Amino acid sequence: MSFRTLTGLVLLSVLVFPLLAAAGSYGDGFAVGGILLPSGSGTIIGKTRLGDNMALEVALSLSTWSDSGNSSSDIGIGAGVLFTNGTDSQFQPYWGGRVSIGHTSGGMGGGYDFDPSDWRGGDDRDDGGGDDSHTSFGVIGVFGAEYFITKHLSVEGEVGLGMYFGSFSLATETALAGFIYL
Repeated sequence: MSFRTLTGLVLLSVLVFPLLAAAGSYGDGFAVGGILLPSGSGTIIGKTRLGDNMALEVALSLSTWSDSGNSSSDIGIGAGVLFTNGTDSQFQPYWGGRVSIGHTSGGMGGGYDFDPSDWRGGDDRDDGGGDDSHTSFGVIGVFGAEYFITKHLSVEGEVGLGMYFGSFSLATETALAGFIYL
């Protein structure tokens, strides 16, 4: 058996076997999802539980915008720690915190005023002119709940309060996300 075939079989096993295993309880396994509202956020989220009460999540955001010679692009990455009450019910409230780093660049007539909360959704266009590029760092406290439609499918809603550095600001956030547990 060639090395290429063996590598393909191992990769296929790693990707397929978790899909075939039944989840033991709500929220078990690795979840992949994204922001549903606000729409157009372009955010992908991965989440997994560590023990009964804690979850880790990682998010990646990419957003571009172009209109009549004006353009912008945003990229963001974030990580969070969420705590639940440890119940195995369909409705699971949580609280926790996140950190995010975001970079934006824009050009021509209108810029794009980046808010690192955009890694969880948002759109902050401004009417300023010229080229603009900057990076911001954010710390966000969140409170929300996840509702499991099935053991493999959930929606979550949350509110948060963030403090952003780079261009200092305080911001409130809301988001609705959907997840598929593998």
